[in-house]
Amino acid sequence: MVRVAGTGRRSGQILTFCDPLRFAVEGGRNGMRTVVRGVVPGVVRGVVRGAVAVAVVGTALAGCSSGGGGKSGPDTPAKGTIVLQDSSDHPQQLVKFKDAEYVKIAGLADKAAEQRIGQAFHAPLDWTVKWLGATLDGDRRKQCQGKSSIVQTKVRFGLGGPDIVSATNAIVMIPCYESEEALPTIPVTVDVKAGKALTAQDVLTDTVLKDPKPLWDALSGPKDDWKQCELGDISTKDFLPGKQGGPAETPPNAGLFFDRKGLNLVWSTIGTDCSTFTFSAPYDKLKDIVKPDVLSRLRAAADAK
Repeated sequence: MVRVAGTGRRSGQILTFCDPLRFAVEGGRNGMRTVVRGVVPGVVRGVVRGAVAVAVVGTALAGCSSGGGGKSGPDTPAKGTIVLQDSSDHPQQLVKFKDAEYVKIAGLADKAAEQRIGQAFHAPLDWTVKWLGATLDGDRRKQCQGKSSIVQTKVRFGLGGPDIVSATNAIVMIPCYESEEALPTIPVTVDVKAGKALTAQDVLTDTVLKDPKPLWDALSGPKDDWKQCELGDISTKDFLPGKQGGPAETPPNAGLFFDRKGLNLVWSTIGTDCSTFTFSAPYDKLKDIVKPDVLSRLRAAADAK
């Protein structure tokens, strides 16, 4: 069963249906238009021309049946892994989100864990507001003339649970001031059972964390381009938040994203040239790189139907 709900001040009806590949409803409150479409197997996105869109995307966490089942209402999303869209306005920072996607896992028995996971998946959007506000100096504010920078984010799913969920969030900005600076793609992986985000410190062995060379050797990808950019070797500090010469903390340069095939190292920084690279390694090459208990759980999530 897949449920879609408009939430917020302009909420709409919850719609239940069992064919996620093609569905549309016209009308609704305030003339809202809801469209749900299949994107990749097991992933469905909802688009609501209103405040927020909600769509269940994790088939491992939500079943499909002919019955209604459970309490529901305009502000109650279905159980499962959900993509929401944020169109909130942040006038102090001159930031306006436009259908900015982020992930939420709804319907967990442990509501505190659900809240922590929600905060972890929304963190890329929160960071964007903080960063753009901190870098909005007098000159940029003058250029904006009261207008806001428009920010969109796009979710890409990897592992879909039920134990581990991994996604990246690509941030795209149309600045209200003159700038060619690109914002990063930020991966977030959560341990649903523990109710927390998994950092590199949680995933990588202590040996690899101190010296990431074995990880680098296992990775495939555009290493020739990396070398031409003269970025040097990946080090421990690249897996930690830092400051890239700016006034606010930035996400780690190197983030970890997991899909059915294996580990992806997403190198993504603020900048223009040489700011984004993705390298990958299959699970078979991660035996001495990822902690054994974590690796077994990643494999189980990758094999989940």
